[in-house]
Amino acid sequence: MQVDQLVAELLARGDMNDETTLELNQMLEAWRQGKLDSEDEAYIRALHARLMNRTPEPDEAPAAPLAAARLDGLTIEDWRDRALRAEAELAQIEDATRNG
Repeated sequence: MQVDQLVAELLARGDMNDETTLELNQMLEAWRQGKLDSEDEAYIRALHARLMNRTPEPDEAPAAPLAAARLDGLTIEDWRDRALRAEAELAQIEDATRNG
């Protein structure tokens, strides 16, 4: 199904809150202009599938799976772990300096 069809079915339910209705209409306008972000399209498809109690068809999946973002070969979780270790080491050094 096309994005406009998905949004029409969602809005036709009549149970969307104002904020969601506004967001869906903004995404629909972006789709019509050819500017819809792939994450927004995935959101619309997932919301439609959940609320309409169905699973997305394979051809409805986003064109490319979202890859885990990496920076210098590390994932966000790897960077978080490094930051936590560095903060713990800094705290030990500061304690040693104060007590030394």
